[in-house]
Amino acid sequence: MENKFAYTVGHIDELLAMIFSYLDDRALSRAACVCKHWSDIALDCLWHEVSDLRRALTVLAPLSLRPERASSSTARPPSAYAFKRPLTPDDWQRFQRYSARVRLLRHDQRYVRSSAERAKRYMPLHSKVFDDLSATCPYSAVFPNLQSLTWFSCAPARQDLCVTFMHRRVRHLGLKLYRSDPQSTTAFLNEICTRCSGVISLDLRFNEPMRYLENDVLPLIQGLRQLEQVSLPIFSLTSRLLTELSRLKHLTTISLGHPAQAQPGDRGDVTDFSPTISEESFVALRSLGFSATLLDAMRLLSTTSFPSRLTRVHLKSIEIATSAVLRDFFCAVQERCTALVDLSVDYIIAPDSPLTFPPSLIHDRPTIATFRPLFSSRSIRVFEFRWDYALDLTDDDMEEFAGSWRTLESLQLNPEPVPEPSRPSLSLRALIPFAKYCTNLRFLALHIDAREPPDVSSLPRSPSIPRFSRLEALAVGLSAITKAEPVTLFLSQLLPLGCTITCGLRWPDAFDMALEHALVPLDARTELSSFWMRWTEVAKLLPIAIKARLEEKARFVALERQMQALQMSRTEDQRRLSYLEREVEGLRIRTGMTP
Repeated sequence: MENKFAYTVGHIDELLAMIFSYLDDRALSRAACVCKHWSDIALDCLWHEVSDLRRALTVLAPLSLRPERASSSTARPPSAYAFKRPLTPDDWQRFQRYSARVRLLRHDQRYVRSSAERAKRYMPLHSKVFDDLSATCPYSAVFPNLQSLTWFSCAPARQDLCVTFMHRRVRHLGLKLYRSDPQSTTAFLNEICTRCSGVISLDLRFNEPMRYLENDVLPLIQGLRQLEQVSLPIFSLTSRLLTELSRLKHLTTISLGHPAQAQPGDRGDVTDFSPTISEESFVALRSLGFSATLLDAMRLLSTTSFPSRLTRVHLKSIEIATSAVLRDFFCAVQERCTALVDLSVDYIIAPDSPLTFPPSLIHDRPTIATFRPLFSSRSIRVFEFRWDYALDLTDDDMEEFAGSWRTLESLQLNPEPVPEPSRPSLSLRALIPFAKYCTNLRFLALHIDAREPPDVSSLPRSPSIPRFSRLEALAVGLSAITKAEPVTLFLSQLLPLGCTITCGLRWPDAFDMALEHALVPLDARTELSSFWMRWTEVAKLLPIAIKARLEEKARFVALERQMQALQMSRTEDQRRLSYLEREVEGLRIRTGMTP
């Protein structure tokens, strides 16, 4: 019976695929040798995603190092891998067993992934390899079932090599485009539109500001009419490009890349952001990310043709605006985006950020009144706001903020401001209102002053200190902190078991360069490293403290239950004693006996 059960479990394809998904390449190769049934499933997992193209093509035919260009000098070392011999039909027939399983192909030459690769010289594939593949492949495509192709080449001459793997079944396309000869670039983009006309997701990267590549990208957008998702680097979504994207009938998502991918973008490309949007534009759009000034963004939202059914709006602000302008923008969001769920206003601190030091007066910064228009937007669940310096918010303001916005699930309220001499106005007590009112909150990011944590000696059982019920992560950036132990004790009362503390910056190198360009004093910058070390210590101590406090609470609850049981037992004994006394008194009366 047990052998039959083991045989049945070992032949459930879904279960095997789930188990194999946790194995590395070496373990999958061994599993493929167990039996034919396991071989098919293990090979599907092993070849599902190809990130090392040279290694995959070695299965087709052996490779050897050859010069990338013909040269009369024999002293020049080999620089690229090429096939040792011509490809034959037998090679392709053997390779088909594996090539048909490939669904994702990622060829990224922008950086070397592992330390082992850094230790040796990186050798790319010879351009002749791709010519041989195109000339000898007897099938419709090298990888006939390929669905996702990401090709981030290291040079303009290698960007068009990806055409070898393109066909109509490709649905996701990621490219890094270079500016090269106009005629060859046009032919390359036309080839993309012809071969991959069914692409629904496009991820573009550039090596120059968008103004130099805009005339090349526009025909690419025009040729891919089935697009549903488009991702661009920050500062690359220009007015002309958004106007062209607005004509796509199936487009649902326009997103921007990570801030670290902003370079070599230029804020000047989106300084004057005024796209032309008609009434028939953005029929299916639900998510929009763009870079602009707050005034341009507000004008865009105020147009009658702006899509009002958006559920996600991410604005990368290219300059700091006044609190009044920011409040007007939030009013426009509240009026125009009635179905909004996710809102982000992000001022990216980068080397080209126009920071000023010393900072502006605290009373000139965003206050609780700036955010009040959003409190009536009950549909918003995710809110992110990043500015240059700390906001003019107090612990009492957080009581109103959390109490008025109880539906929040994720909140990032300027967790990484530029350091300044004055102390942050928020303390650790600012966390309490969110634990009290925002019961669905899963992620919280604040910039707080943790140098003087509240006294916890009188709060071990206080009902006024609620505990977060669903919080998964608390991000503190590089908030000021002196000692880790008292902060850990306080947070152990608020955070649930399993909640993590994250600290640091999302883009450390650019942040440091921006502070240096803004002439922020060196001592203020070096102090941040000490804050990071102490928060890291808090992150290590917190799980132990939370577990100890929960165990203490469990023991306290158990003692309370025992006390209640004893009290109930005492009450029952008193009731029985009273009953016996009444019975004895009645018996004496009936028998005429006296005590």
